Amino acid sequence: MVDLSVLLDQLEEWIEAQVPQNLSELPGKMLETAERMTNELMDSLAMHGPPSISIPFPPFAKPAPPPPPPPPPAVYSCAGNIARKHPYLVAAGVGLALTASVGAIGMVTGVGVFGAYGREWRLRRQFGVRGIVDGGMLQEAIVILAPSPTPPLLVPLTASLLKNGYVVIVAVPHVKEAEALERRLSGLAEKGALRVLIYDTDDATTFPAFHRSLLATLTLRFPAPTVTNSGGVAAFDPYNPVPSQIPHIHAFISLYPLNPAPPSQPGALPALPTLVQPSAGKVPMLLTLYPSAASLVTPDSFASQVLSSTHRLLGANLAAATTSRVVSLFLGNITLPSLPAIITEGRTLSRRELARQRLRDSAASPTAAFSIFRDLITSTLCSIYQSVAGALGLAPSRDYSAFETCLLRVLKTRCGSTFYAGQRSWLAQRLAALPPSTLPRVLAIMPPMPSETGPAPPPPPKSGTRSTGSRSASSSDHEAEDLVSSIHTAGTTQSSADSSGLEGSWVVDA
Repeated sequence: MVDLSVLLDQLEEWIEAQVPQNLSELPGKMLETAERMTNELMDSLAMHGPPSISIPFPPFAKPAPPPPPPPPPAVYSCAGNIARKHPYLVAAGVGLALTASVGAIGMVTGVGVFGAYGREWRLRRQFGVRGIVDGGMLQEAIVILAPSPTPPLLVPLTASLLKNGYVVIVAVPHVKEAEALERRLSGLAEKGALRVLIYDTDDATTFPAFHRSLLATLTLRFPAPTVTNSGGVAAFDPYNPVPSQIPHIHAFISLYPLNPAPPSQPGALPALPTLVQPSAGKVPMLLTLYPSAASLVTPDSFASQVLSSTHRLLGANLAAATTSRVVSLFLGNITLPSLPAIITEGRTLSRRELARQRLRDSAASPTAAFSIFRDLITSTLCSIYQSVAGALGLAPSRDYSAFETCLLRVLKTRCGSTFYAGQRSWLAQRLAALPPSTLPRVLAIMPPMPSETGPAPPPPPKSGTRSTGSRSASSSDHEAEDLVSSIHTAGTTQSSADSSGLEGSWVVDA
């Protein structure tokens, strides 16, 4: 039987073995620790102050939104930064802006360096490709230099320029050709602006009289066909001109490369260096019409090749010696109108003028305006396609009206020096770049090229039809008077101090 007292003694001994020896020091240690922590807490409160304790109560507050972004820098600040980073670029931009501002002000007001460009731009917008009319008077003259025999293009070309508001001065070598030209155009309503002079490049003695008569013609004034009195006669005295109403030469048109019977040897050239030097105003341009096929190296067209090459050299040297603008227009196949069609046909409205007229006549509805603009854009694209395709030889573009439009635009444009009009005009020029040994074989498989002497004359009218371009009795009465007033160089031998002859011309034989 277990002794209870022994068991209790063992239990007491075990408990004493488990208790540390320094347990009696525990209260003192605890007191020291509490005192130290109390001192540190008081020091922290004395240094930083008591902490802020916020106890949330309903409704609980939402978190504060982030602060707004800083405002963007001012414009002047950005400009200053860009100017500091790119000084040269900013200086160039400021100079360009000032120049554009001065130019815009000059073009609007007509003063300053850009005033002339502004006036020309306004006139171009007002008259388009037509000649300028100021105060009821024609302001621009075209001088046509024609060879003998005269090209078939001369008559329709003269009529087209007269109908489009130009004073036309034609120089032909012989009196008979001048009489024939005025007789054929006597039924034209604009014949009052036509003057035919005599100038034969093979006879140097005709130049002083021609030059003097040309200058004398430019001292007259030519009223527009609409400026007439009730009797149908011009209401102004042409021999009492106002300086601002006197026309100036806008361009010279040379038809010498279109000679129907080109000489086998190069002949004398027109004295263009003397003619293109104006006494005042801007220098006229030189527009030379070439047959595009004359560039092809074919033995049958040797005379035309020599003639075209000679006049190309003349134009190149003229551009180098003067400030005149030299332009070349290469012609392809063109169907020339008959004489009755030239006399009776009126001026057709352009696409833009036709659209404006339709806008004025139609109701102001969006549907009608859209239809008009759609037709204008479509007709413009079709016209561009026909012109390009005709020049490439891909379309039968022989219409004379297309050539007339091209010519009038060339007379007004300032860009470009080479243009093409008529069927296969551009194609013939491209084939001219082929080697001469290869060219005959290529031409044998190609469609017929244009004539090497230019457009052919119009077909004769059918037998049994009566011509509608016959002159009336009144036009016959005035024809002799017109010939006397315009062909006044045939028998003149007097000299003039203003036009002494061929001084300064380097195209005249010694």
